[in-house]
Amino acid sequence: MKRRAFVQSTIGAIAAAYIPTSFARVPAELRAISRTGKEVVLLRAEIQEFASSLRLALLLPTSPRYDETRKIWNGAWDHKRPALIAQCLDVSDVISAVNFARSHDLLVAVRGGGHSISGKSVCDGGIVIDTSPMKTVLVDPAARKATVEPGVLLGSLDREAQAYGLVCPSGVVSHTGAAGLTLGGGIGILMRKFGLTIDNLLSVDIVTADGVLRHASAEQNPDLYWGVRGGGGNFGVVTKFEYQLHPFGPNIVTGAMLYHPDQAKDMFNRFFEISENADNQLHMFSGMLTKESGEAVVMMGYSFSGQVDQAESVIKPYRNMGKPIAEYVGPINFVKQQSRADAHNNHGRSYYIKGRHVNDYDPDMTDEILERWIHDPRRTNTMRIVRFGGAVAQVDNDATAWPHRNAMWDLEVGASWEDADHSKEFVNWGREYWKALDPYTAENFYVNELMDESQDKVAISYQGNYPRLVELKNKYDPLNLFQLNANIKPSV
Repeated sequence: MKRRAFVQSTIGAIAAAYIPTSFARVPAELRAISRTGKEVVLLRAEIQEFASSLRLALLLPTSPRYDETRKIWNGAWDHKRPALIAQCLDVSDVISAVNFARSHDLLVAVRGGGHSISGKSVCDGGIVIDTSPMKTVLVDPAARKATVEPGVLLGSLDREAQAYGLVCPSGVVSHTGAAGLTLGGGIGILMRKFGLTIDNLLSVDIVTADGVLRHASAEQNPDLYWGVRGGGGNFGVVTKFEYQLHPFGPNIVTGAMLYHPDQAKDMFNRFFEISENADNQLHMFSGMLTKESGEAVVMMGYSFSGQVDQAESVIKPYRNMGKPIAEYVGPINFVKQQSRADAHNNHGRSYYIKGRHVNDYDPDMTDEILERWIHDPRRTNTMRIVRFGGAVAQVDNDATAWPHRNAMWDLEVGASWEDADHSKEFVNWGREYWKALDPYTAENFYVNELMDESQDKVAISYQGNYPRLVELKNKYDPLNLFQLNANIKPSV
């Protein structure tokens, strides 16, 4: 094929993939689900007008790319079929989508990276406001700031910032969306040194339920700025995040030690004891893995974010724990480190994972974890505990919407599997597992680990900040248009 023909063909293919939905495919009437669960009928002319307002595309169930676009990271929600997917390329698209959803009282899901464990970034019968095409990252190395659109994944933020020797503390799976991670708080291996992601969030641009674009910072709309730092997606669709960056890298010292299951009880006891007073530059975690043979293995891990030549003296007490059957320690490129967990968090698998904070360690909890860690070749179990503290705890509980500054550890337990036919069985397994662990954990949890918690549990978890969050919800989203999240239910 000649170059001109190839270029024309390529441009044509791209254009065809992204033009608004074909009017010929729009039915005379499209049935959808409202915010309150009632049936809504959308007329062809209304849909066509909406589609014409978008720079990118409006997808219907009959549209090309609909099936691949509606699916999110957690395959447990692959059955959900929205009536509309509004793919947004810029702020004007988001405003159009919010206005259309509000005017037709539609059930709304907002998708950034689509990494929602609980499936809240997709919905059945409603509209998905899909910001995943908005992927721009701009780094200002002189000001040590980054501006990020809502479709950006953490790997992109890490790479762009590290190109200038800078970093924004964030999560540990590179294909996680920056938007959802940030709005929920943002925990990761640098949080004890630099704080949560929200502690480094300088401002946002956000389209609220009335379709108005607002800027929120310490100086402008400070109430909204307070709420988006831990309040999740309750207050609108964020179209731009501005982060403070810190000099860091390019390497970080990491280590992992594996132990025979016979040492599990002793290792967990030591982990809780040593991690309680750990250096603020030391991220510490423990967990369990399962070999292909089905044998459980206990893992202790750490990341040291200080100077490489200072690492050995800080991590020495941790390395001297027990007698590991295998050990790794050494410097690794930070961007590479941030993607090491990707393979254990593949897209399309079904996941049931929950998290709870642990503030008072009871060794009996370890017995419950070990007793129920039953190998099943159809299922991959996951369990990890991380230490909070450090810079996270140096912020007042009411300084941001995230109210867990005094939390000690975060426990996450669950599993993933490939065959959707096993979902009912394994979800029940996960729920029974957590019934046994609940007596040893706090009532509060990290909202990005939301799974199937009730509205009451969400309210309890936000603790003393919940009344203020309700006031914000009443002000910016009194009809609860943005309810598919760890929902703050309005009282008006």
